[in-house]
Amino acid sequence: MVRQHVGLSIILAASALAACSGGPAPDPLGSSREADQGAGNPEAGEQHFDQALPHTNGRTCATCHVASDAFALLPASVEARYQANPADLLFNPLDADDPTAALPTYDHLRKRGLIRITIPLAPNLDLVDADGNVVTNAERTISVWRGVPTVQNVALSAPYTYDGRAATLQIQALGALQNHSAVTKAPSPEMLDDIAAYQNTLFSSSGVASVAGALAAGQPPPDPDPDFAPGSPEALGKALFQQTCAPCHGGPTGTQIVDRAVQADFFPLLDQNGSPVFQILHDGTVIQSFDTSHPDDDFINLGISAFTYLTQIPPDQGGIPGPDDLTFPQYRVRFYTDATRTTKVFDLPPPEPLPSRNFFPQAFTVDPGRCIITGDPADFESFDIPQLRGISHTAPYFHDNSQPDLPSLLTFYSQFILPVIPPLNLPPVVPPSGPGQPPEALTADQKAQLLAYLLKI
Repeated sequence: MVRQHVGLSIILAASALAACSGGPAPDPLGSSREADQGAGNPEAGEQHFDQALPHTNGRTCATCHVASDAFALLPASVEARYQANPADLLFNPLDADDPTAALPTYDHLRKRGLIRITIPLAPNLDLVDADGNVVTNAERTISVWRGVPTVQNVALSAPYTYDGRAATLQIQALGALQNHSAVTKAPSPEMLDDIAAYQNTLFSSSGVASVAGALAAGQPPPDPDPDFAPGSPEALGKALFQQTCAPCHGGPTGTQIVDRAVQADFFPLLDQNGSPVFQILHDGTVIQSFDTSHPDDDFINLGISAFTYLTQIPPDQGGIPGPDDLTFPQYRVRFYTDATRTTKVFDLPPPEPLPSRNFFPQAFTVDPGRCIITGDPADFESFDIPQLRGISHTAPYFHDNSQPDLPSLLTFYSQFILPVIPPLNLPPVVPPSGPGQPPEALTADQKAQLLAYLLKI
């Protein structure tokens, strides 16, 4: 772990620059105050980050963003904390499997490091049941299970949270204090500025810090990678990363989708039922129609929620074994033309047996993703592109922590993601490893090279 402190004005400017790389994120808290990018004391912010603030339940930023976990929250450390002290402030009924239970359990936290995220619904949305009846709660909110992302390198990764609902670190901090620390009196703007200033000094390496400083100064950013010997596994992995990963995890910040053809491949045009528009030619070739109106932001739907959905249904209905026995929520989202919610567009997922955005029938979603805040059906099950610097210290991966380690993550991409992105021109080259397994786009040597590279960045 590296706490690299760089000049505050440089880092805050870099954060503002990085915000331009993603689409505009709404302020779910209704705050009209814009963050003062020149304000904030990082030393004071570190104290606010680590120590309980007044009018809270005692939880701090550091309760979930743990320094020894690279400022994320790893399942192994959660379990160690539970075994050492079940009364640890992390184990608050807010994040219990069932907050209303007489004896709360914390399997989502202990097994996968997941916390409950409650998000306001966009004004043109409702939740509906399997029969199409509106079941939106009185608060017009939805709750999902998501992992705790690291706050290292946030100077380069605006907007914040997996669905980008926080445009600034001040908004992100206030939302966390409200939803996880149960704050009853809003902290001062100056306190939020201090917390943001501190977070903007946290980097996974001095190389990443140098990129932030160069961007803020309007200079060409340096390569943050160490010098790899030519022909070494790390050097070969870096070249492979540029081919297979950088189209989405690209640009100086490592958070930008630089190949929009790749992004478009994950945003099919939807018909009047909410199903993808595609044609099947006489030779079996599938021709997909893309949603070309989708804004050029840095969000994408890789189908991760669909895989978690498959672990929630019986095998005789197409389900697959999950990594654990956790239960996830079942949601269907109704989209209307506007906030009056009088004219329905369609429901997602569409009614069975119609295919959903992921091209197979889906009875429900376990996490609707970004569409909850934008109200845009194109954002259904979409999430932000994360930066990957320091990734070897923040397993497990994806918004639902469904991939436990880097080898598993690389195999997942090799089997399910890379082969289905035509712009990458990576047809499967490795036969299935066993019954029920798909072929892969990467060889064992290529995965080893990518792993060697990811372990060093």
